[in-house]
Amino acid sequence: MPILNNKEVIVIIDAWSGGKYLIPAFQALGYFCLHIQSPFLPAIFVKDNQLAIDRSDKHIVHDGNFETLLKALKPYAIKAILAGSEGAVSLADQLNDVLALKFTNQATLSAARRNKFLMQEQLARSDVASIEQQLITHLDELRRWLASYNRWPVVLKPVQSAGTDGVFICHSLKQAEQAFDAILSKNDLFGNCNLEVLCQEFLEGEEFVVNGIACQGRYFFTELWQSKKKQHNSFPVYETQYLYYQNDAFFDVLSAYTEQVCHALGIENGAFHAEVMMTSRGPVLIEIGARVAGGADPYIIEECLGHSQIGKLVQAILHPEMFLQESRRERDFPNHRRAAYVYMISPTKGWVQSSPEKRFIAIDGVISVNYHHVPGDIQEETCDLLSSPGVIIVIRDNPVLLNQAITKIRSTESDFYHTSLIAVEYGK
Repeated sequence: MPILNNKEVIVIIDAWSGGKYLIPAFQALGYFCLHIQSPFLPAIFVKDNQLAIDRSDKHIVHDGNFETLLKALKPYAIKAILAGSEGAVSLADQLNDVLALKFTNQATLSAARRNKFLMQEQLARSDVASIEQQLITHLDELRRWLASYNRWPVVLKPVQSAGTDGVFICHSLKQAEQAFDAILSKNDLFGNCNLEVLCQEFLEGEEFVVNGIACQGRYFFTELWQSKKKQHNSFPVYETQYLYYQNDAFFDVLSAYTEQVCHALGIENGAFHAEVMMTSRGPVLIEIGARVAGGADPYIIEECLGHSQIGKLVQAILHPEMFLQESRRERDFPNHRRAAYVYMISPTKGWVQSSPEKRFIAIDGVISVNYHHVPGDIQEETCDLLSSPGVIIVIRDNPVLLNQAITKIRSTESDFYHTSLIAVEYGK
């Protein structure tokens, strides 16, 4: 006989990337999880979406008709609706507003939490440090703005995307014009037409990721990551991210600034994932997502710090009083274990001859290797986070051992490219 219940339901939209951990996290505590798939499914998330279909108690494919979706949700007692990835933020906000749920963010600022131009404009209105910028639709506008701005480099990117998709750092008018045309010539990661281009000042400094959870306007910062990027053929690509926490440099300054950002953008409940540059004038937001960190593995933070963004989000929804108590508690991790994400950077387009996983996993401290290809695949040259061929996660007891492991990883990666990747000319 079927099991009948009146349990409250957790709804997750696009449980992809870091959001793929949300369904099992709630189900482990007995909650019914309903998954909504957005109308557009990026190719890079096909496997994650299938995983969500297999895991969820019910799966709904949203065809874009909002009223139809509301009817499909009507039979359920919904406790919370969450965005599992960046493209789901607007729909989650819309559903939360119409259904008047408690665990939600300010509906009037929803657009500013997705549109990167509106995001910075809202910060400026709120007297929070922001980026100098201009929204451009025509080449003549671009040339006029660059002439008046008169500084190089500048950043050009889509107004709504993720994963450094379509981000260009330009050092000349010619590069800026080429980047402008490249952005407008394709859709963003989530299938939206790029009808305008965001031009912004280039921030100098150290880049950090700031992750945390909001609950009733209070904030718990789960961890920071110092992001090391490099220029690869004019593209900014991720190289390494190092785990930071309490007592590490800039933690208090960055977390206090990100709290101001969250207040300005109406992020009062739920996960947030911010990229912040520590500049000579202090921290400045690059952009923020009102969702869990993409690609993050909660195992790392749990192992090193005893909590994670996934775990704290579950607590904030199910036990807000406990969350608020713990958010006020002093936390001190002066000797936390050290961790890093090491992103592979393919120097060229090539035909994969063999897989490198066993070479990486044999290195002391490596706890995970996620290589995206198999022998016979064509591996593209790395131009952004999405085209990185893989990521290696390493945990060691101190910074010296961590850096030794990273050096070994890079050496092994270089050997792999020389011995197991046959260069392929573009166009073939």
